[in-house]
Order: sequence, then structure tokens, then C-alpha cells
Amino acid sequence: MKPTARTCHATRILLELAHLEGSNPMRASELSVIIGISGKLLEKIVRPLKTAGLLKSLRGATGGYILGRTPQAITLADILTTMEGAVFKPQCCEADIDCLLIEGCPTGNIWSDIAHQMEQHFRNITLAHLMIDSREACPSRAARVARATHASRAESETHIQKPWRDASAAVGRSRLSRRRKPGSGQTAPRQSGRPRLV
Repeated sequence: MKPTARTCHATRILLELAHLEGSNPMRASELSVIIGISGKLLEKIVRPLKTAGLLKSLRGATGGYILGRTPQAITLADILTTMEGAVFKPQCCEADIDCLLIEGCPTGNIWSDIAHQMEQHFRNITLAHLMIDSREACPSRAARVARATHASRAESETHIQKPWRDASAAVGRSRLSRRRKPGSGQTAPRQSGRPRLV
């Protein structure tokens, strides 16, 4: 069994949210910087996790992502099943595969037993186990968190200041467009270019 990159990213996403349990939700922009993936890829990975109930998304100015369950209730088996379809499933043992050795197969029971043991092992590992010393496991994590915090803070400031800039620009445009003829009470047509000499 070889987990795909999507499964590894999904595990790291859930682990980051597990560290924030009881705190404010984490924004998608901040989470993508910490994990080191693009926003579009983050959305694709988060979608099946939301469907499985492993995480939730909250709307609003203070919204973001939070865990759908407690760290003790999310196992690696849950993540693998959500992202890969199964923890470990030999291709020859799938129901839609026509195996020529299905009758009297000498290895079918072995693969089934291995699959069962692997699933039990992954079900015994929860996010709570991975949270122990996981923050110090990656040397570059602190730098990524600092960049994510800075990006999130800049995004918040832009979100607050932008309406004021838009409003002032609109007022300026309205004043320029409301030039009236003296004594007429009508708006004068705006001329483009230099006036023509007669």
C-alpha cells in the first residue's frame, strides 16, 4: 500500500485543525500556506473530508475550517478509506475482477488476512496520537505558519479597508460627473479630448 499525495495532504490538514481545537476556525488561505499547496488543490482535498464528516466549514467573516469530530474519534483508517476507498485491498480480491484462479486460490486468504490486520492497525492510530510532538517534526513548519499568519492578517486588513476606498472613489467619480451648466440646472455633457477651434 502506498498512500497518494492527496491522502498525505488530507492527514496534515486534519492534524493542523486538531491543534486548533477550541480556537477560531482556520481560513483556507492560511491553511493552504501552512500545508504548502494551492487553494484549488486544498478545495479538492477538503471536499471528500467534508462529505465524510471529518471536518466542517463555517461561513462568515470569522469562518473557516474546523474538525468534524474530536481528534480521538478520527483514525488513519477513516482518512485512508475516505481518500483511497480502502485501507488495503488487493486488486485480485475485488468483486468486479475476473480472477482465473478464484477456485482453489492459494493466496486469497493471505491477502485478506493482511488487509484485515492493516485495517485494524490503522484504526488504532488516531489524530490524538499524531498530535504528540508533531509540531516539531518539520523544521520549516514555523516559517510556513508565520507566512500564513502574515497573509491572513493582510487579507483581513484588505477586507476592512477596501469598502472605504471603493466608497471614496465612487464619491469622487460622482462629483466629476455632476458638472452642471451655469444657470441651466442640467448636467453638462462631458467633452473628450481638446476643444475644437472654430
